[in-house]
Amino acid sequence: MYELRHQLHSHRFTIQTEDEELAELCSQLYPNSRCEGNDGSVDIVYALEEGKSSNGDRLYEVFENGVKKCEKDRKSKLFSRLEWMITCNALSHLQEFFQLHAGAVVKDGKAILLPAEHGRGKTTLTTNLIHNGYHCLADDIVLLEPNTLSLYSFPRCFMVKGDGIKLLNKINVKENSYGYYCDYRDILYLDPATVNGSLVAKAEPFAIIDLTYDRNSESELKRLSMSKTCMVLLERSMNIDKYKRKGVAALTGLARRSKCYSLTINNIQDAVKLLSHI
Repeated sequence: MYELRHQLHSHRFTIQTEDEELAELCSQLYPNSRCEGNDGSVDIVYALEEGKSSNGDRLYEVFENGVKKCEKDRKSKLFSRLEWMITCNALSHLQEFFQLHAGAVVKDGKAILLPAEHGRGKTTLTTNLIHNGYHCLADDIVLLEPNTLSLYSFPRCFMVKGDGIKLLNKINVKENSYGYYCDYRDILYLDPATVNGSLVAKAEPFAIIDLTYDRNSESELKRLSMSKTCMVLLERSMNIDKYKRKGVAALTGLARRSKCYSLTINNIQDAVKLLSHI
């Protein structure tokens, strides 16, 4: 039996399988939350099994704490589905944190928060920033401690898609040494430690950058008011329903503590240069 143990802050989970190839595949899931030893209980055990369909085709099955959740006919589909299950379950467990849909990088001990919805370029920008000397906190989900306002990593692999893969022209992104390329979805699950080996688990906020991707405008960085920044953060909040007024107070405190900007992205390298002046 192969067993991959993980600890993501207070959430602990294990991936188990008797198949060596599946174990090797799953070693690329959340590589930066892996832990050693088998002491203590876990919240969730994901068991992977190989089976057969009614017509004899190979199937890969996923069980969550003994309950069958899905079956897939390709390993790439299994990988994608299991990654999403782990992410959703981890976020559901980590309610002690205020959760933001944002990327974040760190330089000289200062965190730059990049809140944005899907398709606004935050993963591509974050990847290029860490390739240019910044350190990674997260590319898609950032955890905010509501009392101290410290930012914590959610150490998920970067999901680099489509044009984002093409923009990483200095990295041969489809090599396995950089992560797992899922041909089923045309997504590279990129381990950020392979881009810049130093990952950051916790940092204090320094700047908040609202991102907009616009092919028809020049890349531009400009100041953003605190009130507009608070609205941006509120829109990118993932569990505001739990925190309500306390969440609004935490976001207001975060904006007050930070320099606030908006960044229009046309050319990714120009955007990286603009952020270097903060």
